[in-house]
Amino acid sequence: MKRALTVLMTAALIAGTSSLALAFDRGIPLANTDKMSLDIWGRAQMLGVGQVIPDPYADHARIYLFMKQARMGFNGSFEDLFKYQIEMAYGGENQNSLQSMAGGYELMDFVADIPVKPLGENTILKVGQFRVPYGRESLVDEGYSDFADRSIANMGSNQGRDYGLAIQGTKGNFTGTIGTFPGGGRDIAQRYLPENFGFPEIVTRFGYNDGVDEDIYHVMGTDRNLKRTTKAVMFNALYTMDTRIGHSTALNSHSVDNNLLVDKNYNPYLNRGDLYNMDGTPASSICSGTTCQRGHLFFMGGDAVIRHPLGNGQAIEAEVEANYGGFWNKFGTLHMATGRAMAQYQVGSWEVGARYAILSMGANAGFLKDTTPAGNTTQTTRIGASSTYEYNAKMGQPIHEITPAITYHIRGHNMKLVADLPIYLNAPMYVDHLDGSYAFPDPTGTDQVGVLATAKNSAVRRNYYEGRMLFQVQF
Repeated sequence: MKRALTVLMTAALIAGTSSLALAFDRGIPLANTDKMSLDIWGRAQMLGVGQVIPDPYADHARIYLFMKQARMGFNGSFEDLFKYQIEMAYGGENQNSLQSMAGGYELMDFVADIPVKPLGENTILKVGQFRVPYGRESLVDEGYSDFADRSIANMGSNQGRDYGLAIQGTKGNFTGTIGTFPGGGRDIAQRYLPENFGFPEIVTRFGYNDGVDEDIYHVMGTDRNLKRTTKAVMFNALYTMDTRIGHSTALNSHSVDNNLLVDKNYNPYLNRGDLYNMDGTPASSICSGTTCQRGHLFFMGGDAVIRHPLGNGQAIEAEVEANYGGFWNKFGTLHMATGRAMAQYQVGSWEVGARYAILSMGANAGFLKDTTPAGNTTQTTRIGASSTYEYNAKMGQPIHEITPAITYHIRGHNMKLVADLPIYLNAPMYVDHLDGSYAFPDPTGTDQVGVLATAKNSAVRRNYYEGRMLFQVQF
């Protein structure tokens, strides 16, 4: 994969294409002819974090420094046939899944936009790997936000990237898109495996946009060049029935960009097996290629944004978003709701703002297992089989986040310093009796199975906070 991407990048640099007219203030032209041109862009983000975490076994105060992002991309087109975008991630953010490939990189986007003029002048067909068109916060480009990271609500509703097809159309200020994806997420290897079909992932997003965003797939969290009042109201929906593939299912194959409904740490029904194998013998409760119980997944929601210039280098912006999702199969049903509200004020090179977010999962959110309970959970239940399984029941209460933020734009989004202070209220904390506490909102804090499957470990609810400072450069 790495060698193939290197060849493609080199070929693109030699051949050249025509630049995408993005509203983003990034990119350096590399080629420009009558037929084709090529822009290259890059971004680096350094993140410093200081946490105060109640911890009975380790220090309460913690300090970290990370390379949060190291990205490079290309924008291009060829004549009037198509436009395309390539984006790759290098280094720290993808090493958790590529520990054996130090210095490797992952393909984020590789998508062609093909005009479909018989359906309208502003209709395009998107083909390749790109962001699933669901939810404003998930669609925001990470380089154009004045918070150090997305909110806790995004953990519940994020759809990430996938490969597939989507058609997008715009008429006046009304726009919409509908796409279909396999449902397994990005960067799935080419494998030819037995399948029992469900229903492909279908996603739609539509609504009104009078200039907030260039289009549905190019979204900025804040606009530093606001000249007039802009607003947008969008709605989205997603549905899929899982498909058995080889030794697993499409939803089980998600390894990155998971939301909590497709995370085996929190959806206790996702990885369940049928009662019997195809040959009639009793099956394990953990599914295999012939016993995985296919489930149904849905999301629905909406978001709105308004931006208004005040003159003299001042502007105000506000956003709201709400989402509701669910998963069900014969073993059980799990629902989840998320919400987010945000307001920001610009004055000169400064921007100050605040964000509130809420995440609420069903009381059954947790995990199931076959072994004798370790004493870390509060409920047990029989789910479609003779064995008794247990699930952690500490996720059924809402989790709140309040995050004030301040940004100094040294040169717009090309160079800026972001400082914010997430305050988490009633958030889960997983306590390893040997290593210490793991905070749920952190990337390493969501593995509750790994912690709670061990005797003497526990889950509690706590209030905690962290200060973050992010320095970004991009071109």
